[in-house]
Amino acid sequence: MIPGIEAKFRSMCKFYTVSPLHAGSGAATGAVDLPIQRERHTSWPIIQASEVKGAFRWHFRGVYAKETDEAIKLEDIIFGSDEFDDKKDAKRKSRAGTLVVTDAKLFAFPMRSNVAPFVWVTCPSVLKKFKQDMKLMGKTDAIKIPKIPLEDHALWVTGKFGSNQEVLLEDAVVRIAGQEELASVTKIFPELNRLLVVSDAMFDYCVTTATEVRTGIKIDPKTGVTVDGSLRYQEFLPADSVMYTLVFFKGAEDIEKGAETIAASVRNTITDFIQIGGSETMGHGIMRVEWEKYDKGGKQ
Repeated sequence: MIPGIEAKFRSMCKFYTVSPLHAGSGAATGAVDLPIQRERHTSWPIIQASEVKGAFRWHFRGVYAKETDEAIKLEDIIFGSDEFDDKKDAKRKSRAGTLVVTDAKLFAFPMRSNVAPFVWVTCPSVLKKFKQDMKLMGKTDAIKIPKIPLEDHALWVTGKFGSNQEVLLEDAVVRIAGQEELASVTKIFPELNRLLVVSDAMFDYCVTTATEVRTGIKIDPKTGVTVDGSLRYQEFLPADSVMYTLVFFKGAEDIEKGAETIAASVRNTITDFIQIGGSETMGHGIMRVEWEKYDKGGKQ
C-alpha cells in the first residue's frame, strides 16, 4: 500500500491562474535567468508538490492568525512538524502530516489566437495523464483520448467559430480536423469554453515558446539609477492557465482526528483564492481554487 493513496477521502484541487505565476526552479545559465518549474521528462510546466503544500500551509495559517494552541495543533496534524520549541517554550511533537499532495500539473494552456482573444490548448498526452490521475481518485468514468491525424491538426472540444478551418496560435497555424466531445472533461472544467486539442508536438511548442518573460532590474536607492549587472529575465506561467493537483486525506487516530474531519478543515479553509510562487507583493501567483471531492469509491 502506498501511504495516502488508500485514504478514504480524496480531492482534486483545481487552480485557475488569475495573475501570472512564477513557481521558480532557481537561477539558470540560459536566456531566461529565472525559469519556472517543469517536468524533467516532458519539460511541461508544473508546480512542485512541496510548493503547493507550502502555499496551502501558509494560507491555512493565515486563517488562524492568532495561532492558538488548538490552531497550531491542527496545523501540525495536517501538514506535519519537526520537534522544536515554539515561542511559548512548549515542545511541539515531531510528526508526519496527514495531507498528501501531488505536483500541480498543467491541464490547459492559454494561447493568443485569431478566432478569439485567446483559446485554451491541451493534448492527448495531457488527457492520458488526467485519465490516470482520475483512476487514483477512484473515478472510472470513460475519458476519451482523441487522435490527432497530423502535427498541425487540431480538434475543437468547446466553442464555435464559424467556418474557420485554420486557427492561429501565436505564430503557428493549426488546421481544424473536426470537433470532439469530451463531456467528462468539460464537466470538470466548465470554464474552458474555447478548448482545442492539439498534437503533443504542438502543445510542447506552445508551453515552451508562449510563456511570459518579464525583465527586472535593481535600483540603487542612493543614486536612483540601475545597478550594473542587475538586469534579469524572469519566466511566468501566463494568467488563465488551468492546473490541478491531487490531494489525499489520512486520519490521525492517536489524537482523534479522522480523515473526514481533516478533509473538511482543509477544503473549508483553502477556498476561493490562494497565492503560490514568487513576487507576492506584485500580485503574481494569485490562483482561484475549486475542489472536486471524492470518496474511496470515486463518488463525489
